[in-house]
Amino acid sequence: MGFPAWVINNIPTLLRPLLLLSLSIYHFTLTVYETIFVEKQPKQLFDLRKLRFKSFARLWTHHGEEMSVEMPGPLTDLLSQCHGVVLDIGPGSGQILPRFDPKLITAMYGAEPAAELHPALLKNAKKFGFGDKYNNLLCGAEPESLIPALDKSGVLRQMNGRISEKSEGVFDEICCVRVLCGVPTPKETIRGLYNLLKPGGRMVICEHVVNPWRTEGRIAARAMQLFYTLLGWPFFMGGCELQRHTFDYLKEAAGEEGWASFNLQYIEPKTTVPFIVGELKKRS
Repeated sequence: MGFPAWVINNIPTLLRPLLLLSLSIYHFTLTVYETIFVEKQPKQLFDLRKLRFKSFARLWTHHGEEMSVEMPGPLTDLLSQCHGVVLDIGPGSGQILPRFDPKLITAMYGAEPAAELHPALLKNAKKFGFGDKYNNLLCGAEPESLIPALDKSGVLRQMNGRISEKSEGVFDEICCVRVLCGVPTPKETIRGLYNLLKPGGRMVICEHVVNPWRTEGRIAARAMQLFYTLLGWPFFMGGCELQRHTFDYLKEAAGEEGWASFNLQYIEPKTTVPFIVGELKKRS
């Protein structure tokens, strides 16, 4: 393939994330403006973490639905099979709720740290037929945030509010859709989710990850991940990391005994934002 043909075939794909980054910078700028001139609370600018999450929530409110129209790989089929007691990590404003079948679900818990997204989340849960089955939790996925929220909800009552490696778990299904890229401590968080899963339970995964350039990926895409990171992707995208080794973290979470089944596939591995999609099943 000659250089002109390579440019035509690859540059649009490599530059696609620039559109999302530009949108996030735009919404961050508007968030700063509103904080100063509309809410008249300039002191909040010193709380950068809160400001960044507020900006990302604004981005997701305006564009989350259009970014969720097409989901990678077999994700829709995997979500439609979820049953029993389900934990949905980072549901945002509920854009993927239509992909679940409420009739198969006994109870669903959505752990979402952005308070600004909860009104829309609850509205969508009602709209798509979950009714009283849906429980929104104002927390993140990391154990120090998630466990107290679950305990408060009553779902951990049988375990006295404690989860350890020897626990039997409480969830039949745990869904992680475009969320593990942004948790502060991914290894500990994923291990904590593994402990919350019942024996024989299933984890549904859809996460963008570091480009696998040594195997299925492409070094140019890997280089662009570094480029976007240096441009400020994690800062403007609510802590989202483009270079996260989530595949490895998930595999390690089951420890020496391993998963009963570990079925993850790369989707568009040659792009700047490749995904891993599939299901993991815990040993009974």
